[in-house]
Amino acid sequence: MSKEKKAFSEDRYSSLDLVPDMVCVCGDDGRHEYFNRVWREYGTADFASSRWMEWVLPADQRQFDPAMREAMLAGGTFEADLRILHPVDGARWFLLRVCPLPEGLDGGRRWLLSLTDIHARKRRELALLRDSRLQREMLDISVDCIKLVRPDGTLARMNRAGCVALNVGEDSGFGMDWLHLLPREAHQAGRQALLKAKQGENARFLGISQLPGQDPRHWDNMLTPLKNADEDVEAILCVSRDVTVQRASERRIALLLHELAHRSKNMLAVVQALIRRTVPDPQAPFVAILGQRIAAIARNQELLINGQWSGITIEKLLASQTAVIGDVNQKRLLLHGVGGLRLLPETAERLGLAIFELTTNAIKYGALSNDTGTVAIDWAVLERNDGDRFRLVWQESGGPRVKAPVRQGFGTAVIERNPRAVIGAAVTYRYEPEGVSWAFEAPKSRVLDEKASAAAGPAAAVETGATPLL
Repeated sequence: MSKEKKAFSEDRYSSLDLVPDMVCVCGDDGRHEYFNRVWREYGTADFASSRWMEWVLPADQRQFDPAMREAMLAGGTFEADLRILHPVDGARWFLLRVCPLPEGLDGGRRWLLSLTDIHARKRRELALLRDSRLQREMLDISVDCIKLVRPDGTLARMNRAGCVALNVGEDSGFGMDWLHLLPREAHQAGRQALLKAKQGENARFLGISQLPGQDPRHWDNMLTPLKNADEDVEAILCVSRDVTVQRASERRIALLLHELAHRSKNMLAVVQALIRRTVPDPQAPFVAILGQRIAAIARNQELLINGQWSGITIEKLLASQTAVIGDVNQKRLLLHGVGGLRLLPETAERLGLAIFELTTNAIKYGALSNDTGTVAIDWAVLERNDGDRFRLVWQESGGPRVKAPVRQGFGTAVIERNPRAVIGAAVTYRYEPEGVSWAFEAPKSRVLDEKASAAAGPAAAVETGATPLL
């Protein structure tokens, strides 16, 4: 460039020195007419020349150079992110912008090139992309089906396991209705769970999926609402866990328990038969009593096995062990207590046998031996400073006058001593003139299966006309 043209260019473009970005002007022939002050001060003197692109990393140069030349030939604008080496700072990210300038007096076309430092922003973007990629890879590693569902029920994102389970392509872009990907049988439960999650509550439902040529798979779907700062639900996270093996195990356990119940009944029947064949007088009263006690054990076992050995509710235990009363139990057996409390299996066995013995004695000698007596059974959880305690009370009234037996037999041991085997338990057993009184009390944690009771949800109080004793 001649000295005259150079002076003209410097005078014409000197205002570009006020721009904070690096700016230069070049012509169609590729010659650069002007570099502003920021450009001249970057790197070395060679950078403020037509060789400036040699400082661009080769990988970036190969990507943007052809596209930039094509845009300039078409007379259009061009933008690209690229990295430029600096002798001290190393490679830094810049945003390159190329735009045409109005034609000059000489009729030649010129271009304005600017480089904006975006290094800090680019590093944040790359960090976010890296974190997003790591999160996506972590989700894809998971065997659970993980989905992000919009409040309107459409799929926003889904990991690889979810795509496989629902037979959806990973590159499908999603956006389809999530529930329509599930079997029709799961739609109602899914809609209810989705509605609950949209209202800001956690929800859960079971579902089944089956791909062509494969066995059905059972899924436990857990929905968690994702809220913004205003507590509005922006999306719903759904984690679906394959519980096919668990369900198969549950079915096997149920079969084994039923088989165990059947064999236990047979074994107890054999014991009863052996007793009748072994004693000199099969019609002796003690043989009938022993048979009744064995039957009580069998009822307890059946209840526990049907509950998959997870305990039974107090109502079921009382109904089972007082069944010998017959039709009078609705009028003369008065119950009062919190419904749905589930007893631990070992406690249920001990209390069940005690209730059976109390019932048998009441029929023979106590309140149920006449036409007017009643038995009130109350239970409750009592709050104490040293820990909550469970209390169960049996109170007879309206029967013949009661007096203590001359000797204590096996029945007394079952009623009084056997329940004391529960850790921390206390038992009182009194022969009061107005009727037998029996009370069992123990730490709640030793009596009730609190998780099973809570899972069953709140239950109505059990009350059959009794005046509460507790």
